Amino acid sequence: MANKWARTRAFWAGVVVASTTALLGGLASSPAQAYWPQDLATCKQAYGSEVYLAWDIPTVVLAKGSSGVCVRGLQDALLEAGAVRAEDQPGFVDGSFGPKTYNAVVAFQRRAGVTGGADGVVGRYTWHHLIATVGFE
Repeated sequence: MANKWARTRAFWAGVVVASTTALLGGLASSPAQAYWPQDLATCKQAYGSEVYLAWDIPTVVLAKGSSGVCVRGLQDALLEAGAVRAEDQPGFVDGSFGPKTYNAVVAFQRRAGVTGGADGVVGRYTWHHLIATVGFE
């Protein structure tokens, strides 16, 4: 039941953000907010997911050199979580796990106290902390 409510909350959050962005020409929120739930859903469909500590997280492990929709979802979430330096924000969401994404992942892992430390690899613990932080699953 809790998972159903979480999905409903995430759906309506996406609808509200997308509507607000459309009505205000993008001034009210970042474009990343509107795309993150879809990228995450596509990632989980393609690579699978698991419930970990009440959050539905992708099973894919991402690291430097990874690319695609899962990396795009990761990048959107890192922006939403405030882990991306201001100078790295323009063009950050490109679907390629390069140095800027690595730096943002490490910064997020340090700030969140992710189990296993700040290694720049996005696995179960990092996905859990990130999804719990941004509130989408």
